[in-house]
Amino acid sequence: MVATMPSQTDYEGLIKEDKVHTSLYHSSEVFQEELDRIWYSQWIFIGHESEVPNPGDFRTGMVGQQPIIIVRDQQNRINVFYNRCRHRGNTVCQLKRGNAKAFTCAYHGWTYDVDGSLKGVPFEEGYHEILDHEELGLTPLPRVDSYRGFLFANLSPVGPGLDEHLGFAKANIDRFCDVSPTGELDMSAGVFKIKLRANWKMWMENSVDSYHVPTTHGSNIYIYRRNVRAQSSEELKQSNRSVQGLVMSRDLGNGHTELDFRGQRRITGMSYTGEWSEEISPEGQREFKEAMERFHGKEKADRIEREGPSHTVIFPNLFFMLQEIRWCVPVSVDETNLYYAPCLLKGAPEEINTMRLRRDEGGYGPAGFQLADDIEIWERNYRGLRTRGDEWILMNRGFGQRPEVDEEGVLAQPDMSEITMRGQWTHYKRIMTLA
Repeated sequence: MVATMPSQTDYEGLIKEDKVHTSLYHSSEVFQEELDRIWYSQWIFIGHESEVPNPGDFRTGMVGQQPIIIVRDQQNRINVFYNRCRHRGNTVCQLKRGNAKAFTCAYHGWTYDVDGSLKGVPFEEGYHEILDHEELGLTPLPRVDSYRGFLFANLSPVGPGLDEHLGFAKANIDRFCDVSPTGELDMSAGVFKIKLRANWKMWMENSVDSYHVPTTHGSNIYIYRRNVRAQSSEELKQSNRSVQGLVMSRDLGNGHTELDFRGQRRITGMSYTGEWSEEISPEGQREFKEAMERFHGKEKADRIEREGPSHTVIFPNLFFMLQEIRWCVPVSVDETNLYYAPCLLKGAPEEINTMRLRRDEGGYGPAGFQLADDIEIWERNYRGLRTRGDEWILMNRGFGQRPEVDEEGVLAQPDMSEITMRGQWTHYKRIMTLA
């Protein structure tokens, strides 16, 4: 069981309804408490089933600062173990991913099957039959569960299950996966990694902050507005709002939040995500549409085509955006590893998946035109938080307006509201102040 130490931090005093104190981003003590109360006691995204499609396939990763191995065994089961030899604690797998029949510790040669069982101990006679192989296999994580192929782990054996944790956000994961004509995604294309010199919470907040888009991504907006094709220009005029203003900010509960682009997309279409575009041949578009209708039915397929995937943060470390997912791993109070991977659509025409890859590389690859903006801003922001002249961060856009409860039962406010960040911090405070 993961022990939860009593908190020494006044979270009630540092987290107000509309602002938070900057020490929560810079305090090493707070970071250690976050590891204990969030990363080692809550449901954390760790990977996708498609990353280990065949027996023996594995991928290593981290839950907070705990090294893990995700591996599919010969019975086609996905197992998640601590990446730690039961003898003297060495990591038994050093590779990021691959296929193996066994894992052998490089220190003393203890060998483990991909199902975690201990298979071999060099010079075992020296133990005089005191080793119990049944008890000395790789240690499985206390709880592992999945939803729509997304794997989550919880280092605490007690507490709410994954279904309760996801709550309203399950529908958003459905919307992201249902863009596929089989309902399934494929993450085999690879993963980008960025080392971010900032606290992990800054990335989480920014992912559902639409207020920064016109400024931080001004060049991107310029390109978008040059190429957007409105289904009806008259609809835009009558709305008396910008296309950006059709977005809704939603607090899904449990720290999960969303920028809901469905209203915008019903007018602009989905051309900018690459799934439905003039760059896709008529044959490819027709093949994709027919496959979607066979799997989802015409009514649902038409709705997906109009509305597209969700733009959602699953607290504390998973983000769905357009054609990719992102997740973070905290390294220290002032360093975060950020991973992002394009999601291919199983059963889609090859040219559509190729377009998804090109769009992902163009926007978020090493030479991309959008994510680079965010990285620079996050690191500048983190440096700015060290000033002592003003030690509070405001999150009060929309604070004076009563949120509406939308048709799905979720709290929502118009675009550029900071209800999303307030929802994240409300959940954060609840977790960090639990007795």
